[in-house]
Order: sequence, then structure tokens, then C-alpha cells
Amino acid sequence: MALSLLAASLLVAEPSRADPPRLGEGEPPAKAEGKLDVDVEALLRVGDVARTQGRWEQAEEAYYLAYKLGAGGRARCEWGMALLALRRHVDAAMAIDRCLKDPGVGTAAQRRRYTDGLERARREVGQIDFALSHPGALMTIGGEVRSRDASTSGYTYIEPGTHTIKATLPGFLDAEQTVQVEKGKAIKVALRFVEEPKEAPAPARVSTRPATPEKAVAKPPLAPPAQPAPPGPFDGMAGAQRLCGIGVTALGLTGGLVASVLAAQYAEEAERRAARLLRNNGNSRSICASPSPENALACAEINDLYDAHEVGRDVATGFFIGAGVVAAATIGSFIFYGIERRRPPVRVAPTIAGNQAGVSIDGVW
Repeated sequence: MALSLLAASLLVAEPSRADPPRLGEGEPPAKAEGKLDVDVEALLRVGDVARTQGRWEQAEEAYYLAYKLGAGGRARCEWGMALLALRRHVDAAMAIDRCLKDPGVGTAAQRRRYTDGLERARREVGQIDFALSHPGALMTIGGEVRSRDASTSGYTYIEPGTHTIKATLPGFLDAEQTVQVEKGKAIKVALRFVEEPKEAPAPARVSTRPATPEKAVAKPPLAPPAQPAPPGPFDGMAGAQRLCGIGVTALGLTGGLVASVLAAQYAEEAERRAARLLRNNGNSRSICASPSPENALACAEINDLYDAHEVGRDVATGFFIGAGVVAAATIGSFIFYGIERRRPPVRVAPTIAGNQAGVSIDGVW
């Protein structure tokens, strides 16, 4: 009698319990609004007595009220055990599963009893292990809300059969999948969200007014296009050739000077050695014509120096001649560039006046 009066008083603050809330999401129990002078321990004792006597409906009601009023994990586990006795296996599995996640709930013997009850409930239901590509979705199974802010992974219990799982997230298309769940087995379901397509911009409005013909207006003659600046003496292929000519001329002059200096040094050394040989042999000019054995080596070295002098002189002459030819060609290129620069270019420009069009040509060719 006292339990019925207490349940009636809780109807002021609690919603109907015809379909108990699913506990797979782990939402903490909310205490009843309003101040009720209720002894929670008394509710637990009422539930224990009803459980001992096998009155499972009264036990389930007492444990549920105690749990909603903040009695703690034991009340939740006992409520799940009462649901199991009433063969409400899905609700029982959810309640006991969430209760056992608290390691401080119940004694060792009680936890063994709760674990055994959870295993018996699991054998009668199916399990869905879900994975979402994005967190925070509203997830429903068969139209029943299972979570309003689901994480990317989790699990829940369901009656065996065919069920449609649907996840909704703002900014994405709904993710949906239909699965067949068997008793005592678990299946994996992966739902991936796809972003909603962007709306295409509205097409531009087309005017329905008839187009009016435009009057022909005489256009002023177009100004001749601006002519590009004439190329410089070192621009383009001709400029590259002029630069190359200057470089080759400088290289030829340098090579000629070096060869001339070497030829002069060889001649000076030959004269110095010949003078010393003459002094030692009575100034005889024919000493190297038929040299004696003691003078043969000295005469050979003097002759080699004279030969090197002649080779250096010839090389210097070749360098100077080549440099002169290249320099003449380069100078001629610069002269040709000056003539071309003074020659007025030919300019061609289109002209339009009224309904007439033509081409304007100006210059000398």
C-alpha cells in the first residue's frame, strides 16, 4: 500500500514508465523534481522483500523508484535483475551492463549474481556494435532514439530481428543501414556521413523585353598602335653575335700579345747563350755550323730556342690577323645597325570611319 502511494506521488515529477528509458547510453539518473520526503533505503528494503517473495513487478517498481531518487548503482542492478525475471531482456541487459561499469557497486557475491544475470540477458537479445564517422549524431533504431549525442563508437542491445539504424547530423546526409540481428550474437555496423551538396546559385533572370536595334554611330579612327622600342645594339641574335665578336677580338689580341712576349723571350735567351759560346771560342761565327763534341749540346739548345722564337712569332701573327678579321666584321655589324636604326620603319594600322574601313601604311621600304 505504501509503495503504491509513493509511486502515485512520483507521477507529479516523473514521466510515465510504461516504456522504461534505455540505458545503453549511460545517462545519469535525474532526481525527481520537487521535494519528496521519501526514505530511499525503505524503498530498497521493499524491493528486497518483494524479490525474496517472488513478487517481481513490485520489486521492479521499488528498485526503479529508488534508482531514480539517487539510490546508486545497486538499485540499478537490482532493477535490471527484476526486469530479467519479467523477461524484459533488452532493458535488463542495458541496466545491468551500465551498473557493472561501476567497480564499487555491490559485494563480490552480488557482482557475481549481476554478471550471471547479464550473461543470461545477452543470450536472449542481439548486440549492435556501431561506428560513426563523426561524433554528436542523433541515432535511432527502428525509430526509437538511442542517443542524442552519440560518440564515434559504442554498442547497444536490441531484440532479435530486422532493424533499421539511422544517424542524423546537421550538415550531412542521413546515414542509414538495415541489419538482421540474431539472438545471442553481435554484429558490427559502420555508418559514414557524407556532406550535403552545396546549393547551386540561382540562374540569372532573363529579360523578357524585346531588344531594340542600336543606331549606327560613326566611330572615330583608331589611333595607330604604339610601336615597340627599337632593339638595342646588343639585343636579339645580332646583339649576341656582336658580343661574341668583341670577345673573340679581345681573346685574339691577348693571345697575340702573349705569343709575342714568349717569342721575344726565346730570342733573347738564344742570343745570350750564343754570345757566351762565342766568347769562349774566339768569336768564331761558324762554331755551330760544325760543332765540336763539347759544344754540340749548347748549339742544340740555342737552335731550339731560335725555333721556339719563330713558332711564337708565327702564332702571334696568326692571333693578330684573326683578331683583325673578327674586329672588322664586328665593326661592320655596328655600322649596319646604325643605318637600320636611322631608317624609318613601316607602320600598318587599321582605320574605321563611319561605315568605311581601311588600312593605313606609313614608312619607307
